[in-house]
Amino acid sequence: GGGQPSGNPTGGNGGSGIVIVRYQIDSSQSGSAKASGGSISYYGGKTIHAFTSSGNFVAPATFNETVEYVVVGGGGAGGGPSAPGVNSYYGGGGGAGAYRKGTTPISTPQTIGIQVGAGGAKGQLLPAAGSPSQFGSPITSPGGGYGATWQDPGGQPTVGGGPGASSGGSSYGGSVQPSTGAAFSPTDATANTPTNGWGHPGGTGHPTGDNGGGGGAGGAGENAADSAAGDGGLGMQLPTTFRDPVSSVGAPGPTNTSSHNPGWTNVDNSGKFWVAGGGGGSAYGPDSGHTSGVGGVGSPPVGSSPFAGAGNGSRFFAGGTAALQNTGSGGGGMERAPGAPSPQPDAGNGGSGLVLIAYPT
Repeated sequence: GGGQPSGNPTGGNGGSGIVIVRYQIDSSQSGSAKASGGSISYYGGKTIHAFTSSGNFVAPATFNETVEYVVVGGGGAGGGPSAPGVNSYYGGGGGAGAYRKGTTPISTPQTIGIQVGAGGAKGQLLPAAGSPSQFGSPITSPGGGYGATWQDPGGQPTVGGGPGASSGGSSYGGSVQPSTGAAFSPTDATANTPTNGWGHPGGTGHPTGDNGGGGGAGGAGENAADSAAGDGGLGMQLPTTFRDPVSSVGAPGPTNTSSHNPGWTNVDNSGKFWVAGGGGGSAYGPDSGHTSGVGGVGSPPVGSSPFAGAGNGSRFFAGGTAALQNTGSGGGGMERAPGAPSPQPDAGNGGSGLVLIAYPT
């Protein structure tokens, strides 16, 4: 008998299995894109190009369509410089980037530059405003203003707070400049916007050290009150064209806006597809009875959770939270009262903007 050879060899492992599912795609949901650029998807008989970073929309010679677009500027940072030795405290919320919606015909071969605005960066010597987003040169949504601090009146245009108080940064680019205290109030959330888009002013601060919320595309930031910072202004829900249930654009929003803006129509209750909310203001920290502002809930508030990806303000030596990327929402303000421990807390960055383009498939 031969016996087993040395080393006791073994058999090979079996291969893993596979599952294949096959079904017919609805012809209205698929097709070959007539143009290129961005992330392309198909929904409701439309081809959608989503730009979450800058690029080009390229229309060939065969392209002849009226496109629908949404352009959201970058959100502003919450108030609160972070540089050591800078004597600034109590930051307001950052403003949302302007929200612009409309249609435009494209009938000749073109390469159209798309710019997705960056969100404002927190801190250093000053927080930053958001950068504009563009669909070609004529269609621009300016970025949101940065939140003010106790020592700084904030990014233009903001509503100024008095000594010892901060205003929230405002959305830049309302149909009436927010610095006048007035702004466009939409009666139809799907209507085409004014030339500069929709934007609203930030709320004012309070001498107790509580700070205003940043302005949102859909409403103004809330004014701070005694012992309560202001909430960030309400954002906007994307048009029905872009509400693909499997899409990840936008952020959660309120599920019922009827009590807040009873004139709004074409706003669904899904709680999805919201952008451009204002950041929450920070509250005076050493006193536990003060409450910080919530991002994107509007004035009066429509809930207690942050909406549209906006950042929350902070309290008690804490930093504000950043806004979500590609929402154009404002960052939360920081609270840094005198004597705050090291490392110093900081404000929240603004969220980058978004450009969406759609046309019949």
